[in-house]
Amino acid sequence: MRFGDLPGLTSLPVDHVRHRFRNEEVLTVLPARATAGRDSLLVATPFKVAVVTGEAPAGEHWMTHWAPWDTVRIDDDEATDDGMYGLTLSVGRLTFHARLSGLEGQRALRDFVVAVESRRSALAVV
Repeated sequence: MRFGDLPGLTSLPVDHVRHRFRNEEVLTVLPARATAGRDSLLVATPFKVAVVTGEAPAGEHWMTHWAPWDTVRIDDDEATDDGMYGLTLSVGRLTFHARLSGLEGQRALRDFVVAVESRRSALAVV
């Protein structure tokens, strides 16, 4: 799967990402930055979360890592005075920081939190 401009996807074109996952139902997408400084997308699907990260800052090759929902942890949720909304979360041993602005950013963060909570609850019942 290729994304032509991963940093450009931080404007949250969820439909653009959704059609790249042809055989998966995409619940929501969250652009984030890994602690290593790389832009990433966290793609919520019903059974796992996909972490899409560029292999090189200007390259066109992307790596997708699939992680089970029980490895996803929300560490911090915050709003700042400058209209930015933030979320720090862990996927296994990886830590991600999402910092988004405006109502669309707030909605993207909320949608991802809801996906995490609902998927973990649903999978705990099974």
